[in-house]
Amino acid sequence: MNILLIAEKVSSLELPVNGEAGTHILQVFNAKLGDTIDIGVRNGPRGKATIVRLNRNDVKLSIKWNQDHTNDLYPVGLLVGLSRPQTCRKILEQASTLGVSSIDFFISDKSEPSYRDSKLWKTKEWEEKIQKGVEQAFCTYIPRCTIWSNLAECIESQSGDSYRIALDNYESTGVLTASRGKKESTHYLVAVGAERGWSDAERKQLRASEFLLLSLGDRVLRQETAVVVAIGQLVSQFWKS
Repeated sequence: MNILLIAEKVSSLELPVNGEAGTHILQVFNAKLGDTIDIGVRNGPRGKATIVRLNRNDVKLSIKWNQDHTNDLYPVGLLVGLSRPQTCRKILEQASTLGVSSIDFFISDKSEPSYRDSKLWKTKEWEEKIQKGVEQAFCTYIPRCTIWSNLAECIESQSGDSYRIALDNYESTGVLTASRGKKESTHYLVAVGAERGWSDAERKQLRASEFLLLSLGDRVLRQETAVVVAIGQLVSQFWKS
């Protein structure tokens, strides 16, 4: 956590010392009375929070806010075949840290449907993973996240024109690079199959939906690694020099 995200803009905040945020402030930041930490509103401004009270029960913060800033997410949407919860946890956090604007999971032909019933999705754990990724990036804007019943629904939900890429080790027509599609579009969709890859029917559907099948080179990567590499390639063109 490099910034503490809260739900709304307030002038002061009290946190229990044994709660997750309080513990992080005191034990990880090693903050003491009078120290200042970074704070932000989800999808809102950043600010500075000063510890004005500290006792065995709670820590009180006095907050001064900066001016609002524009949405800092990149114009990259991620489509992911639903996989094991532990893999999806990594994807949620890492993709959010990298700054994608949306994460759409779908039950693919090679997904295990029961993964949808895991604690990750039945509780708010998935939201917490996204927030942790955003806090790591020292940002405040939260990517949208949705789960779809199949690839068709997921694709149909995407609005607007995008340069569309699907990662595939077996039937790719080229290699994804940072400059690929740079001149064609200002918004990108990158689709990654489930841990067992795409079915033939899904490949046909992707091609029909104007996805270009590309690889990340000769090596076979884990799903979460492929997500990080692909997003890194695409968002690097938006980095300031």
